[in-house]
Amino acid sequence: MSKRISVLSVPIDCMTMKETISRIVNLTKEPGLHIVATANAEMVMLAIQNPVLHGILNAASLVVPDGAGILWAAERIGEKVPERVTGVDITKELFGIASIENLPIYCLGAAPGVAERAVKNLESQFGSVPLAGIHDGFFDESEELRIIEEIKTSKAKLVFVALGVPKQEQWIAEKLSSLDGVVAIGIGGTFDVLAGNIPRAPKWMQENRLEWLYRLYLEPQRIGRMLAIPKFIWTVIKNK
Repeated sequence: MSKRISVLSVPIDCMTMKETISRIVNLTKEPGLHIVATANAEMVMLAIQNPVLHGILNAASLVVPDGAGILWAAERIGEKVPERVTGVDITKELFGIASIENLPIYCLGAAPGVAERAVKNLESQFGSVPLAGIHDGFFDESEELRIIEEIKTSKAKLVFVALGVPKQEQWIAEKLSSLDGVVAIGIGGTFDVLAGNIPRAPKWMQENRLEWLYRLYLEPQRIGRMLAIPKFIWTVIKNK
């Protein structure tokens, strides 16, 4: 069993990527809906202010350390997180194992056509996967009901939801709660990365915890969201 620590009252599971994938595959064989959250500094700061998100994260089956800030914060409180476990890498790994384990996948979110391109790119890398369905992140109430029904009837085992934080976590918890043996993962902008719309940082930047800086360089309009990082650092230091 992995160790679970607390970063500013948000649980973080100290797991490697390999352990995370193994745990997710096992969760698809267990009853109930299993929520997996990919935590970074921005999510933690939102959870401090948002009791609904905070409750979802505390009840989640897994909260993995997606952001470099989480690793830094863990070190500040004397804990060791083995590695970053990003939403992009989880998605890639699960697509690689889905056909072997026969795990039908449903993809929800991003702009029209983006998830389709992401799936196409992944299938060119890993081979065909059992695809339960795809829908973009723009839908009205009636479409939403059809999406939920499609997820249920398709027997999807892995549901990737890219609606942004905290909307994706709240949507999963509210709309998919009746599902059984299903793992639903909030993956933010992962489909855009996998579709080739947003390049990933060079490997050396990923390894040196500078991926956030590369994203800011590519998308300077993210500066408002990036302000969560210094706030997070200050809050961790203050609360140590």
